[in-house]
Amino acid sequence: MEKALATVILVAATLVLIGLTIFSDDGTFGDAKTQKDRAHAINNSVTIPTQLP
Repeated sequence: MEKALATVILVAATLVLIGLTIFSDDGTFGDAKTQKDRAHAINNSVTIPTQLP
């Protein structure tokens, strides 16, 4: 009984992750292009000091 319950939970978690990946709107689990665009946006908006004051 425990193995059956564990299998059902595992299958449900897999389906949830697949759903988040396919139907993501904000790019959290988006495709490669979405991730690349987000990385460039972060890269262009974050400044890193090159020298301590």
